[in-house]
Amino acid sequence: MNYRYLYILFLVFVLVSCSSDSAYKGYTKTDSGLYYKLQMIGDGKRKPSIGDFLQLIITYKTEKDSVFMDSYSSNDMGMVILPFNHSSFEGSFEEGLSTMNEGDSVSFIVDAANLFTRFFKSDLPLFLKKGSKVTMDVKLHRILNKEGYISELKRYESMVEDRDIEEQRKIQLFLDTSRVAFTSIQNGIFYLPIKQGSGTPPEKGDRIKINYTGCFLNGKIFESTYDRGQPLEYICGEQGQVIKGLGLAINLMNEGAKAKFIIPSHLAYGEEGSSTGIIPPYTSVIYEIELLNLTKK
Repeated sequence: MNYRYLYILFLVFVLVSCSSDSAYKGYTKTDSGLYYKLQMIGDGKRKPSIGDFLQLIITYKTEKDSVFMDSYSSNDMGMVILPFNHSSFEGSFEEGLSTMNEGDSVSFIVDAANLFTRFFKSDLPLFLKKGSKVTMDVKLHRILNKEGYISELKRYESMVEDRDIEEQRKIQLFLDTSRVAFTSIQNGIFYLPIKQGSGTPPEKGDRIKINYTGCFLNGKIFESTYDRGQPLEYICGEQGQVIKGLGLAINLMNEGAKAKFIIPSHLAYGEEGSSTGIIPPYTSVIYEIELLNLTKK
């Protein structure tokens, strides 16, 4: 008798019978509030245990099915490695990982605010609202022990040794093919004035209000205060308010000015990328900034 065939039939029966009470078609809801849907059964027979390291392929989507982040853009391997511990919040996708075998693919629906504040330890992105959901399509590629994890880290490190040179090459290619002339100013930042302002540049303690759009070198936007309809306000010189390169750029502007800046990764999100995973490691970014208001301390 083909027990694997019967196992698949049993899973399909359970999913169909349990999903009738779900708010999302085809998904089953657990007692903790996690929604899940089986997409593919792998060939593996091992489930994760606490202390393992999971090599995952993940895609994150909004409620409108728009992809905003995936493991393919995080690194050259197209996967992330997650230490497998207890769930970071009730209804977390980590609960579902414990039931998967190697090779399985499952779609999870989780609370957006909990995912970012409790799992990523970061603020909710501007394009997601409190109370909204995030769909995570997850494939459990491999389960690693500590030795396997260290081996994978070494392999990855060997792949990124020349990232610095590659990043500079990409910036230069962008400059060479751009129709406008950027000026090199400091620490690898490039500057393009758009509109002149008036007055003096910001000083430590001044209150600043700006609108900005952040995008990659290919033009894809990852963040915009215009879309949110709410400018950013912060105190000049206070730590942790804006990335270092953005602070340096704004300090060169005056009230009413508008400019575009290319900021290399060492002044942006560095070798680890953003905590949300939206901006990959070693990634240069472009910010178009409008200094709306400058209030002296």
